[in-house]
Amino acid sequence: MFKISIIEDDPAISKGIEVFVSMQDDFRFIESYASVETYLNSNAEPPDVLLLDIELPGMSGLEGAFRIKQRQPLTEILMLTVYEDKERIFKALQAGASGYLLKNTSFPKLKAAILEVLGGGAPMSPIIAKKVVAYFKAVSQPAVANKNEQLTAREQEVSLLLIEGNTYKQIAYSLYISPDTVRQHIKNIYRKLQINSRVQLIREFNRN
Repeated sequence: MFKISIIEDDPAISKGIEVFVSMQDDFRFIESYASVETYLNSNAEPPDVLLLDIELPGMSGLEGAFRIKQRQPLTEILMLTVYEDKERIFKALQAGASGYLLKNTSFPKLKAAILEVLGGGAPMSPIIAKKVVAYFKAVSQPAVANKNEQLTAREQEVSLLLIEGNTYKQIAYSLYISPDTVRQHIKNIYRKLQINSRVQLIREFNRN
């Protein structure tokens, strides 16, 4: 069973998520916390996924994400917030969050997002994904680490669809290529940018 915790200062939201998570056969709810400081000072076992609000008493969720990832690098952090501005989105991702959800996310979609992040994905609410994609489109040519090698036009198309949350099969369908070709493009993208995940890809384009 996957272990889930939440840092949220609204008792109603926290309790609702706790009840929902506890009803799932594949999840085990560990604890809810009203602040990052309380979480960091607890002796509870680290969760597999931590749901983290941004606006909290004391330390913010953005600073908290950074500190928690330093202490618990294996814990996946999902931001769960009302904020949808680009600045907070990218600060959260740079701090180590693996996904970014709005608080109006339904419980079934929240569960799907938790499972997605456990599988190595980067779940985002649709409006958040659109903002990330819009930013990506505004970047003409990313700077890359491997001898100034740049992504080809096709690799940028694949990157855009990957950031948007598409699966390999969906990318293949959109670009009229085979899934194996998609895998090769993604392999080349990751090699050129010296990264190994979708979240790192988002961060890479945010830096340029």
